Amino acid sequence: MSKNEQIQALSEERLNLASQLEQGDYKVIKCAEAQSVGAEMPYDAVALHAQRQATRDRINEIEDELARLAEEPDDEEVAPIVEE
Repeated sequence: MSKNEQIQALSEERLNLASQLEQGDYKVIKCAEAQSVGAEMPYDAVALHAQRQATRDRINEIEDELARLAEEPDDEEVAPIVEE
């Protein structure tokens, strides 16, 4: 897989994970709302937090990998020809 393909795949994964977090935000809001009025939690807050943290951890890993790839020379770069 080329560097550009790796960057594309990682970027897509990051976008998908960020979207998953956004789509689950309502669960966090519902838990906060329930807690604020002393009602029963509609979701398992501990499991919800663990799942969301794992997603955030993976996003951080992807961002680290993207930064590393950005520092690497491009696949298309060719070493200069040295004439003797």
